[in-house]
Amino acid sequence: MKNWQVLNQQVQKNNLPDSSQDSSQSRILYDLMYKKECTFNQLWNKNGRSNNFAYHVKKLETDGLIKKTEQGTYKLTIQGKKRVAYLKEMVGDRFELPIVAVVMIIQKDDKILMLKRTKEPFHGYWGVHGGKLKSTNYILEQAADSIKTETGLTCDLKLKGVFSSKSYLNNEFAYGHQLFVVKATNPKGKLLKETKKGINQWYTKEKIEKLNILPSLPHLFNIVESKHFRWIEADRFQEDVKGDDQFKRTKVWKDLEF
Repeated sequence: MKNWQVLNQQVQKNNLPDSSQDSSQSRILYDLMYKKECTFNQLWNKNGRSNNFAYHVKKLETDGLIKKTEQGTYKLTIQGKKRVAYLKEMVGDRFELPIVAVVMIIQKDDKILMLKRTKEPFHGYWGVHGGKLKSTNYILEQAADSIKTETGLTCDLKLKGVFSSKSYLNNEFAYGHQLFVVKATNPKGKLLKETKKGINQWYTKEKIEKLNILPSLPHLFNIVESKHFRWIEADRFQEDVKGDDQFKRTKVWKDLEF
């Protein structure tokens, strides 16, 4: 077996194929998820060449996902325990998790703060502000953080509902969203005109209807305007037109108030 110095050099060069790394390293994490601690030989189990397997063990150590104990066994670190939460029951595969995010409809008088996206996906479309829900934030904490970062404003916040969607590209499933919809009112502070995400601009609903908007936007507005908590479930269909993903239609499956 190659010594650790050589293996460290391989780690730095990262010269093994990505698919090989993902499968072998996922298998190690999977084993430690259920066995808690294992020796090198228990993890290896003579499955493949020992020097290649040792590389993957060392790579996981370097990445801070596993650690070697004083007894010479291996166990998951805190970061490793977080990672295995996304491993499937089948080794080397991962859950197809939906994008969980918070979207905010920021209102001032009769206007809504819109965002013209200057990044992919959906470059050039008009939408509203939002951010992926971090594990360290509750829903309204995420809303407040995203509003401050993307607009420079602070607002009064209220959770109004959920918008669930599946998006299809050329009739094949692409990704899913679970969006917590937050109503943001009484904005205070100086508005940032532009960020990395796009351009901020206040518009009335009449003018918004003339913009090139994301197809889910009317549903988000409906959720915010509802008297009760509202849940809408819909499919979104896109087509690849000369390399540009264009929305064609939306089909609503559920529209419930509680």
